[in-house]
Amino acid sequence: MFDDFSRRTFLQRTGVTTTGVALGSATGSATEDATNQENTDRTDDSSMSNTHPTRLRACSFNIRYDNPDDEYSWDERLSRVVETITDIKPGLLGVQEAQPNQYDDLRKEVAEYEWYGVGREDGDREGEMVPVAWHPDRFRAVETGAFWLSETPAEPSVGWDADLPRVTTWASLRHRKTGRRVWFCNTHFSHVGETARVESAKLLTKRARKRAEDGEEVVITGDFNSKPSRSPYQIMTGTNGTTDSPLFDPRREADTDTVYGPWGTYHGFTNEIKDRIDYIFTLDTAAIEWYRTLDVREGNYRSDHLPVVTEFEYRARHRPNEEN
Repeated sequence: MFDDFSRRTFLQRTGVTTTGVALGSATGSATEDATNQENTDRTDDSSMSNTHPTRLRACSFNIRYDNPDDEYSWDERLSRVVETITDIKPGLLGVQEAQPNQYDDLRKEVAEYEWYGVGREDGDREGEMVPVAWHPDRFRAVETGAFWLSETPAEPSVGWDADLPRVTTWASLRHRKTGRRVWFCNTHFSHVGETARVESAKLLTKRARKRAEDGEEVVITGDFNSKPSRSPYQIMTGTNGTTDSPLFDPRREADTDTVYGPWGTYHGFTNEIKDRIDYIFTLDTAAIEWYRTLDVREGNYRSDHLPVVTEFEYRARHRPNEEN
């Protein structure tokens, strides 16, 4: 594992608004241009927040929306989803395809977490959500917000060639032990439009770069509906040879003997694992401890997707007046 020179950097060099309503969050709901904030400035403790290593565990989990036509109903799967989250014990959790009733179920059954989510149709309760959750013993929420994957991200909207609104939710968190700031973001790209996926990747990467430049660490979870060979993934990771990104894919960066589980993440309620479309992205300064894709549980499906989880560490940064 390289400390200062990631595999992503190697590939680059070789060429190879409407304010919503809080739904169980600590700080309330807001869109990109009207974020909510606690009595803590974005700059508080900034001189010390990056001077200690910070160990994080993140999970991305598409739980499959509550479809009454599914052979494996939400009522049947809920306990398995809760059991999985409880077993993983992530400090950061991003969930996709949560309808309002599913979001309410998760908040009730996984009550030890704090949650934030908005419906993609109206920024409140209408439509699927991509909620974020964090463990309050490890993090304190400073800001929360949402933006849409479209040409008008500050309001509920359909972008480019997508057929549905796609919302992204985020929380800016303070790590309690080290004071480090983490921008945790969760999303779900269009399953129809390739242009929408490409433009969404550009939008999200731009936001991540700005947060990183402001001194925050970045963790992004989501169902990107894109394989690693496709442009959206390559834009996110900066591996297409033309775009710059501060992000990388922990699975590709982790040592081989610390990667567990299947390559693919979608199986469609079968035992045949198909494409890899669910990811966790971090800044390329993260040191990856391990990465895992949970396997299919035959006949006891949690979802039509497999959860992915990784543990990593953002190492201490030098203060400006320290020698290298």
